[in-house]
Amino acid sequence: MTHWRNNALIHRFDNLADEADRSTVFQPIMEQLNILEMELLQSLQPDQQTLLREWQEQGIALEYMKKEWIYIKGVQDGIRILAQLYSA
Repeated sequence: MTHWRNNALIHRFDNLADEADRSTVFQPIMEQLNILEMELLQSLQPDQQTLLREWQEQGIALEYMKKEWIYIKGVQDGIRILAQLYSA
């Protein structure tokens, strides 16, 4: 797949991720998670808080990369299916 298509797919994924962040559908769960996170952080020592934050950041980065990979693979599969349908 060409460079511009990859950039377009990544841009679309970023836009959808931003839209999901703003969606009210996820708001109750996000609020619960924020409350639990604050309670957890308050129960930890400062060095443990730092370690937890680093662990969270790495986990979020990994999940983002997985979702982006799945999205791109799905689009590539869709393009292949359409190409086969139009070439038949």
